Amino acid sequence: MISQITIPFSLIVNPNHIDQGVTPKSIKVNISDQNNEKIQVINLVDDINQNFKQDKKFSFLSKSQQKKLSDKVNQKSHQYISSITLLNFGRDISGKYITISCNQYNDTKKVISYRYLLHYDGHKIKSSKHLGKKSASYPPRFIIPDTALGNDGINQSKSFMQQIKTAIINSNLISNNESIPGDFQQIAANLGLTKGQNDKALYQLTKHANSRLTNFAIIGYELSDVPRYSRIYLKQINNGHSYYYTLTYNRNTNKFQSFQTAIHSNRLANQ
Repeated sequence: MISQITIPFSLIVNPNHIDQGVTPKSIKVNISDQNNEKIQVINLVDDINQNFKQDKKFSFLSKSQQKKLSDKVNQKSHQYISSITLLNFGRDISGKYITISCNQYNDTKKVISYRYLLHYDGHKIKSSKHLGKKSASYPPRFIIPDTALGNDGINQSKSFMQQIKTAIINSNLISNNESIPGDFQQIAANLGLTKGQNDKALYQLTKHANSRLTNFAIIGYELSDVPRYSRIYLKQINNGHSYYYTLTYNRNTNKFQSFQTAIHSNRLANQ
């Protein structure tokens, strides 16, 4: 009877494989309609703009960030921050956040966009992080008021990742140490993932999986209107190393369209 038991090849090569990795801390994706959240963050940025126009202070930033931004703007007398625009909103392990652009004008046709990620609770800014700066011909604005957000896809992300997990396990590719990204093209096609290099992400997820593929979790999501995407972020831990992925839901087609390695966002995009 014992001779009839099949032992996965991965366990023969590495008997500790089944215990490798731990499940990262995750966020809840069973959330309420994000249309109301969109209205709230638009109002929040409107308040930030109004307060700034009144006192010309970057009170939504930390004191050190306020000084750094003021020093940059004041390097030349004709430079000034004209407006603050909203790029996206979402949630991560630390809570809800928005990404904003502080738009600097001078005597050229270019706009310097200073980008910040702000964690918030209601109308209170809890923390701020400087992301970088970009140069553009006009102030970036990736959240469009008075347009319906539509089905955000966040609630469906957990079940879709379960579909990915089941497809990988059923393919027996976890136990195949000689698999290559091309082996995952059919899985991606069967899941309806047609944009980007999905096979490479599925390959990496499998390569660093434990035997039951339980060492990953959803750690965040982010929504924008330009492009009209909901991006779901995942983290995988294996042998003390972390690997990140982005699952993208297209709100125009109401479908998950890509699964990519790394974190993808419009935080530092121009359009």
